[in-house]
Parts: sequence; C-alpha cells; structure tokens
Amino acid sequence: MMKRRLCASFVAASMVMVPAQRAMADEAAALIGGALLGGLIVNEVHKNKQRQRQAQTQRRTYQSTGVSSAQRQQNREVQTALNYFGYNVGSVDGSLGRRSRAGISHFQADMGYPIDGYLDDHERGFLLASHQRALASAHVAPYNQILASQGQGGLLRTYRNEQLGIQTPQAVQPVQPQTHMAATAPQTSQVVTARAATGAALPNFGFAQTTPVSINAHCNEVNLLTTSNGGPSRPGQVREPVFALNEQFCQARSQAMTEASQIEVTIPNMTAVQVEQQCDGLAQAMAPQMVGIDTKAPSEVVAATSAFLQASGQPMASLISGGKICLGVGYRTDNAEMALASATLLASAGQLGYGEVVSHQLRQGFGAPVGMARAGEWMRLALNAAQSGSGVLGQTPERVAVLTEASTSAAGTPAIPVFSASTSGN
Repeated sequence: MMKRRLCASFVAASMVMVPAQRAMADEAAALIGGALLGGLIVNEVHKNKQRQRQAQTQRRTYQSTGVSSAQRQQNREVQTALNYFGYNVGSVDGSLGRRSRAGISHFQADMGYPIDGYLDDHERGFLLASHQRALASAHVAPYNQILASQGQGGLLRTYRNEQLGIQTPQAVQPVQPQTHMAATAPQTSQVVTARAATGAALPNFGFAQTTPVSINAHCNEVNLLTTSNGGPSRPGQVREPVFALNEQFCQARSQAMTEASQIEVTIPNMTAVQVEQQCDGLAQAMAPQMVGIDTKAPSEVVAATSAFLQASGQPMASLISGGKICLGVGYRTDNAEMALASATLLASAGQLGYGEVVSHQLRQGFGAPVGMARAGEWMRLALNAAQSGSGVLGQTPERVAVLTEASTSAAGTPAIPVFSASTSGN
C-alpha cells in the first residue's frame, strides 16, 4: 500500500507541480514522465521493488520443493537444449531462474516468437525436438556443413526454416564472390534463387526505394537470406553493403527485444499489455520531436529532444530504462514509430550508440520518411560513440567493423553491381 501511494504521489507531482508559465511546454514532458512505466523505475520506488523482488525470490526458493520431479526433469532438458544452442543459462539444475528466463527470451527473439521468458508448449516442443535432432543428425550432410560454418545456432535456424517450409540445400556454399566481379554471375544467381525461395524479393537492399510491410517481415526475410548465404557478413568480406546493414539492423533489433525483456521481468505488478500502453504514451509524447527527423541534422534533433527530456523532471536513468523497454516493445509489437521514438529518446539521453537504430530506420523508411543523408549522419554519430567505448545493442568490435565498412561502401558507391540482377525486374 505504501509503495502504491508513493508511486501515485510521484506521478501526480510530475504531472501537476509545474509553473504556469511553462505549462504548455511541460505538458508533454509530464506525459513522458508518466508514460515511462508510470514512474516505476525511479529512486525510492526502485528500492521498494528491490526489496519486493528479494522477498519474491525467497518465496520461490521456499516453494521450489513443490516442483514435481517430472517438471524438474523437463526444466533440465530445456536448460540443456538452451546451453547446446548457445543460449548460456549456466548450470542444469532444473530451476528456471532469471538466467534461464533471459536465455529463453533470447531464444524467442531469434526464432521470432513473442518474447516473455516463458516457453509455451509449441516453443518448448520445437526447442527440445531440435536438440534431439541435432544430436542425431549434426554429423550428417548437409547439417555437418552448417554446424562447421555457423555453429549450433545455425542448426537451430535451419530447423526453424525447414519448419517454415524452406528446404535445406544439400550443399551449403557461400553466395559472396571470392575474387573479381566477373565471378559474381553464378553467385548472384544463387542469391536470386534464395530470394525466390522466401516468397518475396528485397528490392530495398539495392536502393531502399521500397520497404517491406513491416520490420518483422523485413527481418524475417533478411534472416532467411543470411542463413542461405552461410552466415552474416564479416569484417573485410562485405560484398553487399546495404544487405550487410540490414543484417546489422536485425541483429540490433533482436538485442533490443532481449534487453527489454530482461528489464520487464524486474517490474512487478505490471502486465505486458500495461507496459505496451505506457509505451504508446511515450510515442505520443515524443511525436513533436519526431517531426522532420528525416531532414533535420542529428545534432538539432538531439539538442531539442534532450531539452524536452530535461524539462520532464524525471531522472535521466529512469528515462533511459523506459526508453530501452519501449524500444524492445516497439519491435516486439511491430510498431516502427514507437521504436524510432524510443531510439531517438535514448540517443538524446546520452546513449548515442542508439543512433544506429535511428539510422537503420531512416534508411529503410520505418516510422518516418526515408532520409538517406541523415541516416548516414546518425550512423556516424553511433559509430563514434561505439568506438569511444560507449557501445550499445551488442556493438562489439566485429559488429562495429561491419557497420563501418558497409556504411562507407553504401555511401560511396552510386550503384552496387551485385544487385543488378535482383533489381532489374522491379
């Protein structure tokens, strides 16, 4: 009861106690203060949550003896399968704690399932069946080639693709040319074949003139092509710059959904639907800041949005936590506007690495009109931050290297010859 009164008082204060002379400007700022999870991630309330989580953890520990031996064995099988496919959940003890939930969330994000950290019967069945299948067939062609080139995660993606009706080729060969451009003709043919197998072409890979229906659909196609190509683009081996950028976008999207899921599970007394409603409020509050983002310089957008956030009266740490949640929720619910607003908020709150997401969405026209020139500027802003040690969304040195190489090539090349075959029929 005390926690609820404290939370209500905090939100009421943030929305009511504002000087009259700046009421118009601060109305939206107060909305953002209330929208970001209703003030559940601020100092005193956060302390109360910590104590509540500790009590809940203790209660779960006491109640764990009530788990049946059959359920515990099933949990062990889940943990074993997650560890095998690279979702490191630690020791196999039959207790699905926070680390196991995080691994499940990562698995769900990679497979395109709704991310909640809990396996339904279909997801559990697919995971366990894939593990058994891998143990039985990983040494048999073509799966042994997939295992050698992509690891256990590649096997899992292959099994998912087969479940979607996409046949696994008997010989997995990279589609990227290894020498000069004359050798690209047969390789390009393989790319076209792979695209035909997905049921939809990706004309935006060459010139970003047409976008898929949704970010989810876009990343599903990108992931399928990446699997067909034998894995993602590597530093020093970027042959298709725009496609490499699309791969990096979808990796960042998966990471954002995982991070959001990890934060969400720490928020008590709030359902996923309630979180989505709060994030809808964030997108509405940020709407004025998003006007003209495709034409304005990043420095102008960051300065204006930063002033807007500071006027909200909320701690910047609270705004950042809420922005991370709403970025993941935006991708999970396929809401491009919400995702773009959240990424802009994060970049303006000092997390400049999130400019990568803004760049990707402006390049593709997700959530805003296409703005190629500004997309390049946002990417440079993000890469500078990542290279200075402020990386986000899994911006490892390898990922940063691919982003740098692909961005430079895409910006400096008026046409990419390897795409000529796939775009000629558009």
